[in-house]
Amino acid sequence: MNEQATVFLVDDEPAVLNALARLLRAEGYKTETFSSGRDFMDRYKPGSSGCLVLDLLMPAITGVDVQKWLVDSGNPLPTIFLTAQDELAEQIQTSMGQAAKVLSKPVSARDLVKAIEEALTT
Repeated sequence: MNEQATVFLVDDEPAVLNALARLLRAEGYKTETFSSGRDFMDRYKPGSSGCLVLDLLMPAITGVDVQKWLVDSGNPLPTIFLTAQDELAEQIQTSMGQAAKVLSKPVSARDLVKAIEEALTT
């Protein structure tokens, strides 16, 4: 684990967001939480190191929109998408290749921590 890096969590479901933050803090990660794609885009400080755990389907601004915004602004972060829709998970993984990891909700703690460790070492 990289103690300097931050895991940025973006999910529009407060219960999911809080549960993920508690889990990752218990694992020793520094986290920042955002309740929407817009919230993240407004508060993210470009150049921050870490990775992004991002709900794929959110109202108004989707996870794909956020990830595209980061890439277009020259500040890409390793991204882990979370989705409850398995067919979307397959489509996103296929279209983004190694640019992103896609995990299905509900995600196991072990799978999420493993994906974050991989993201922070790339």
